Amino acid sequence: MKHFFLFSLLLVSLLIDAQTNLLKNGGFEYDLTNWNGQENGALSPYDKKSGKNSALINQYTGAEWRAFDQTVSLARNTYAVECSAWMKAEGIENQKEDYKAAAVIIEFTNSADKSVGSETIARAKGTTDWVNYKKAIKVPSDAKKIRVMLALAQTNGTVFFDDIKVTTLSEEEFSKLNSETK
Repeated sequence: MKHFFLFSLLLVSLLIDAQTNLLKNGGFEYDLTNWNGQENGALSPYDKKSGKNSALINQYTGAEWRAFDQTVSLARNTYAVECSAWMKAEGIENQKEDYKAAAVIIEFTNSADKSVGSETIARAKGTTDWVNYKKAIKVPSDAKKIRVMLALAQTNGTVFFDDIKVTTLSEEEFSKLNSETK
């Protein structure tokens, strides 16, 4: 009985501490379901960080903007969000402009779907192994939605994405994270 009680206590503490991912299918386990721009990439069951698949975008000529995106509503009075993403780059051409790279970008929009702010979470050029990028961002006061873009931004090469996660943060959690990174 004592073991059951301890196990139950552990399970409850894990559930209380677990944060819910606002994105659906952030690990690409269900193909590209819930992601827009499916024509811009594919799934890779061979090169993945975890699970069954990763998503990839590749481009060999043209250096166009290619991306997947997903938009989700924010709960009222959301103070901040934390976005984390695993990304791997292969042969991403080095362009003169910094923004021309493999990237994870979040955009905040208002009730009229107009942009009220954006942040780059990850940017990579050349060839990298899997890297976990993570960033906490204060939500603009007029933001109602968040759009997560996984992109190969006007350059050529191949980029893989996996385990994309967006969670909400309270003011205290955000302050604690920011004081740890300074």
